[in-house]
Amino acid sequence: MKRKFLIQPIMFILAIFMVVPLVFAGCGTTKDYIFSLKYVENFKIMQLADVQASSVEKCEEAFVDIKKMVEKEKPNLIVLSGDNIDVPENEDVFNCLVESMESLNTPWAPVFGNHDAEGVLTKEFMAERFKQAKNCYFASGEEGVDGVGNYVINIMDKKEVVCSVFLIDSNMYYDEEKTEYDSIHPNQIEWYEETVNFIKESNHNKTPKSLAFFHIPLHEYRDAKESFERGESEGRAEFNEGIYSGYENTGFFEKVKELQSTKAIFCGHDHANTCDINYQGVHLVYGLKSSRDSYYNESLLGTTIVTLSKTEIKIENKFFRDLD
Repeated sequence: MKRKFLIQPIMFILAIFMVVPLVFAGCGTTKDYIFSLKYVENFKIMQLADVQASSVEKCEEAFVDIKKMVEKEKPNLIVLSGDNIDVPENEDVFNCLVESMESLNTPWAPVFGNHDAEGVLTKEFMAERFKQAKNCYFASGEEGVDGVGNYVINIMDKKEVVCSVFLIDSNMYYDEEKTEYDSIHPNQIEWYEETVNFIKESNHNKTPKSLAFFHIPLHEYRDAKESFERGESEGRAEFNEGIYSGYENTGFFEKVKELQSTKAIFCGHDHANTCDINYQGVHLVYGLKSSRDSYYNESLLGTTIVTLSKTEIKIENKFFRDLD
């Protein structure tokens, strides 16, 4: 069952009973873009990057390996990190994607990439279909904030947030000619900050540990690559193409460092790259491409697995080539 994260009103209790003060803030308010999932030990998040299904046949083919990987890894949540479909001329491909995800019987959460809404389907249309799917966690986001699909899933142990998972729309193109990619917009960064603080106040005033998933890599991925190649940053990496960030660096990474909540950022977009580089205290991760649609590197097909404990975040690549 999908559950919204609710803040229960308590001020009248404090006034009447004068009990030990509780630190929940925003009493009497709810955020309809914040969901919750129950924490279990070694909670697994599986990232599927750039499934990019261009036909029903290609979609079905992709989910042969994806289903095997899900059966093997048994994730508690699956994140689709954008370019889930590739400019289909009708709804059949999108419906195949949704039905294939639903068949996995696992909670799943999508964000949009730059290709998803290039065809006849709008983000708004797809968003409504996501919301109707039984196992899908999706919210269009706060009114007045750019993008479609800025939302959060809190991994909860009783009333405590073990980890917040931020899902953010990194938008599509900077210009009408589609010569430059877009970025996370300033009002989305403001939303991110406000939401981190909202969850903190609702979490016994503890800053939540969090992850962020979106499609287009930040400019700092280039800096992290150079730092890694100089031996200044630890991690793993294989770069087989350029890093195609958005046209403008809007400052999301600086805000992440300032708030000290998000410990790892996950993107897709560049199909032949993979990395997990600890750059300035934040893991910058390229998820493995998860299908053979569009271009790909055969040795870098698979999924990226994040395993959460209450004290650690473990990030691993799981390759389709290793499936039985």
